[in-house]
Amino acid sequence: MIKTNFKITNLDCEACIKLSTMALKKLPSVQTVKINLESGATEVESNQELEWKDIKTALAEVDKIAEK
Repeated sequence: MIKTNFKITNLDCEACIKLSTMALKKLPSVQTVKINLESGATEVESNQELEWKDIKTALAEVDKIAEK
């Protein structure tokens, strides 16, 4: 399992976490997503390495911003 860590900067509520989680799980090979509401810290576990542009695009579709 490969872990990818980053921050989502504009999380306001639990619904934001659910939307972000659903968006990230649409990426190929993503198995689990953990997001901390207060800090925005995000950990994604996948079977293969994820492309940063794909992460940013997936989150942009639900109006969220990812930072390394």
